[in-house]
Amino acid sequence: MMDTDDIARTARRAAAACAGLDASAAARRLAEDGILGLLAPEEVGGLGLPLSMAAPVVAAGAAELLPFPLTEALLLARLLGRSAPDTATAIVEGREVATIAWRGALRAEGSGVLHGTVGRAPMAGEARWLVAALEEGGAALIDLRAASGSVTVEEDMSSLDLERPAALVTLRGVPAAQRIPAGADWSALLADAQLLRAAEMLGSGEHCMETAIAHITERRAFGRPLVANQGLRFELARHKLALENAKHALDHALAVAGQDPHGQSIARLVARATAAEAGPMLCEGAIQLHGGMGFTWDVPMHRHLRRVRDAAAQCDAIGARAALAARVDEPAENEQGWAA
Repeated sequence: MMDTDDIARTARRAAAACAGLDASAAARRLAEDGILGLLAPEEVGGLGLPLSMAAPVVAAGAAELLPFPLTEALLLARLLGRSAPDTATAIVEGREVATIAWRGALRAEGSGVLHGTVGRAPMAGEARWLVAALEEGGAALIDLRAASGSVTVEEDMSSLDLERPAALVTLRGVPAAQRIPAGADWSALLADAQLLRAAEMLGSGEHCMETAIAHITERRAFGRPLVANQGLRFELARHKLALENAKHALDHALAVAGQDPHGQSIARLVARATAAEAGPMLCEGAIQLHGGMGFTWDVPMHRHLRRVRDAAAQCDAIGARAALAARVDEPAENEQGWAA
């Protein structure tokens, strides 16, 4: 059995080696260590591991600000493993980059061609394959280099991530390479993406907290290390508690993820809500603990905060809390006889 710590260390080294690379070069580097095939079935060169093994890899990538759509690649290699094995193999081997448009839906006409604009597609400008939702349900696999039709890729200004800029993709008369039905596999991808986003947020948040601890331990003021300040220690203790609570919630959600492929279990909702709260708090706290220099461009904490804020927005923590509140209140209402 593979050890998650070993996988996370390998992913951290591979992600660090991708600094400054474009998406294609990063894909090849990640494939060298087998990172892109973690979830993919063995038939396409993957390892077929459970989602819980991918979470520490995604967290390691976030800690290194990996310039690559890792969550999308992992999930698509799994999704396409049996329905489009050639494409899945190309993703696993790092020969082609694939991404997902997380916002909007395309319109399919009678002839099977696609029209419309979708957004929040990380690094779509460098990708070969795009998966986007369809208005009638399900999704479509699209070759962005298709010979027929028109494909326009432009910057999505709603994205905050500097290393993985999201794009708006407009299609006019582009054929779908494959239809993905609105079944269990597509639902599982959408639900599992939320847990991997939670892992990303906690990966960035933990890295920022560790960097802040190192800073206030080494930095001295008035002849004493900053960490001697009791107020700063209390602040770090609060951050550590929030991180551990969120990590335990995520670990539990990953352990029972297979029992709820649609993503509406209490465990999944709690993991989303706690990560979306802890991640930004840890990054913002690290910026403040760096003092005035924390707000400068040279300190990369703001890049982590941008990525975490971007993931938190997509995680829909408000919706998760509302759904969680409704689920928690149901038994009490039934016991009191308030609900039919």
